[in-house]
Amino acid sequence: MTTVNSRKVVDDLIAANGVDEPGNPHSQICVKIVRYNNQFNGNIAYGLVWQSMDLMSYENSPHCHNVTTIWMRS
Repeated sequence: MTTVNSRKVVDDLIAANGVDEPGNPHSQICVKIVRYNNQFNGNIAYGLVWQSMDLMSYENSPHCHNVTTIWMRS
């Protein structure tokens, strides 16, 4: 699981349709981005779901609360 706290990282991934390094043929593909409250202090965090991951990995985690999908790759 990849968690980021930066909305800019999320916005950049969405703008690139989930491609983490546009132009790189070995780039990873993000297929879903979720927003959630982390278990430590309740702050907002963003979960990046990559192609090889279970799409429900954040929803099924006991460490992620109030999980909301904010983007899915088309």
